[in-house]
Amino acid sequence: MPFGNLFDGPHLIIFALVILVLFGATKLPIFAKGLGQSIKIFRKEVAEVKDDAAKDRQERSDAHLDREPVTLPDSQTRRASEDR
Repeated sequence: MPFGNLFDGPHLIIFALVILVLFGATKLPIFAKGLGQSIKIFRKEVAEVKDDAAKDRQERSDAHLDREPVTLPDSQTRRASEDR
């Protein structure tokens, strides 16, 4: 593995310092706030999709229960219709 020890302690510190130098200490809180808001919106949308899916499943099962049961013809009826 060429990158096996990439995320050890000293490497993470160097990586954090490079990020700090590139973006500056003043912009990091702005990025963190934007990331937090994005995660919050994403979680909200996922919850809405799950709720919609559950509601659709419930409506489909309720609609299915309202239908009259279908009876299949017995084997004698089927044979009689096949003879014709």
